Amino acid sequence: MTHSHLRTTLSAAIAIAFAGALPAQAGSALYHLTPLTVPDATSVSVTDINDAGQIVGFYTDADFNRHAVLWDSTGWHDLAVPSGDGIARAINDAGQIVGTSDDFVVATQGLLWDAATPDTWTVLNEDPDVAVSPADINDDGVVAGGFGVPSRAFVWTAADGLVDYGIQDPDVEDQQARWTAINDAGKLVGFWNQHVSNIHATAGMVGTPAVIGLGGDSAVQRTSIAGMNGDGVAVGLGSFDESVLVPVVFADDGSFAAIDGATLDQNNGSAIAINDAGVIVGTAGIGTANGPVPGLKAWVHRDGATYDLFEVVDDTSGFSRFANAVAINDAGVIVGTGRDADDNVVSFVLTPIAADGIFADGFDP
Repeated sequence: MTHSHLRTTLSAAIAIAFAGALPAQAGSALYHLTPLTVPDATSVSVTDINDAGQIVGFYTDADFNRHAVLWDSTGWHDLAVPSGDGIARAINDAGQIVGTSDDFVVATQGLLWDAATPDTWTVLNEDPDVAVSPADINDDGVVAGGFGVPSRAFVWTAADGLVDYGIQDPDVEDQQARWTAINDAGKLVGFWNQHVSNIHATAGMVGTPAVIGLGGDSAVQRTSIAGMNGDGVAVGLGSFDESVLVPVVFADDGSFAAIDGATLDQNNGSAIAINDAGVIVGTAGIGTANGPVPGLKAWVHRDGATYDLFEVVDDTSGFSRFANAVAINDAGVIVGTGRDADDNVVSFVLTPIAADGIFADGFDP
């Protein structure tokens, strides 16, 4: 089903992002806000954006059913599912989308859609009794995520189907693993864990069915990779004292560096995504060593500085706060979730406001 409710505002936002045509004066907002809405939805959660400006996520209706959804320049579109609830998790630049359906009777099904044909899907599960949860898809259509209970990492391709990449160490009791991101070079990143206090970053390569601990500091401290760009630079969260987790950037040797200012005025947080220009987005919150980081504030790190996104937009109408910035494309367009005045989950698109070049060296009439 196709809808045009957002056609004007979203297509305008996409055009601005790639044209860079909206002027900004010194001290003005850095981003233009476009709310992501679905009529009559009780909540809207965005999960990803591609370089074409297509956006995916899910919404909840008045009967508490979740629906996988795609937004593009023509509006919003329901993504059909075999049965039950649907969630879209990631979209590549070719418009291929991965996510899940769940009817709470059979195991969670991993699904692949195409933005051009939202009423059809491909099921990724080879065994209908085994839950499959894809996390990401690269531009070659290779899917990565976790499957089974406890979770094991997997890679899916149209040629080979679902291939088990296993866990980091089969001799460690109650271990599980999953991939969280894949780039076009076939690099895989994610995490293995036994429980919240024992989680560590991992890496791998498509074609080599193995989950490898990142090593170095990442094998000693608690770490987890959430996102990665085309150059293989990974971001996520890490601890420097085996306790509070903060947003970090990872190096290939397993070391990691905190992102300056990315906890904002909180004590905890996570980087979630990074684009090819090195702009990073994420969340900040109040957390402890005993639990995950709750999203309280969304941020962006660019040009060496971290900004609270709620403070650098041209409008915050309909939002009481921004909670999580979850994805950023190569045009610098950011998508994420926040809360409205009634504490419902709502979602946003933030389009960079480009400075007008005529003012770059001062204006001389």
